[in-house]
Amino acid sequence: MPNDPQVLALMIPIVSIILGIGVAFWAIYWDFRTKQIKYRERELMIEKGLPIPPIIPDKKPVTPEDCLHRGIIMLFLGIGLGIGSVILLREQGGPPPWTCSIAASIIGLMGIGNLLYYFIARKRTSEDSGNDRKIIVS
Repeated sequence: MPNDPQVLALMIPIVSIILGIGVAFWAIYWDFRTKQIKYRERELMIEKGLPIPPIIPDKKPVTPEDCLHRGIIMLFLGIGLGIGSVILLREQGGPPPWTCSIAASIIGLMGIGNLLYYFIARKRTSEDSGNDRKIIVS
């Protein structure tokens, strides 16, 4: 019976798992096709004798400003989860509050780590830019 709550309760996780796997396979296939098209384009350029442009990496390098951005977001997300943990401690019959506490500590510490990296990298780059010495070769 389609309106039976037990059948519906069984169908929701099954459908979500199947759709999740489907989306993952679709993303992998889409990445494969994109790379395949790029390589085919390069092959055609080689066959026609055209100059080949350099391969540009898909990902840009992580800058200290990226770490600052991520660190602030993670730190405040950890604080928010910590507040949620305190609220769950006061509620009765909800999910166990330790789940929120563990997530808050992990995410908050990752945010603090990103912020520490930002401050260390910023200090190091300012020192490197101040130490630009000209080398005279005779």
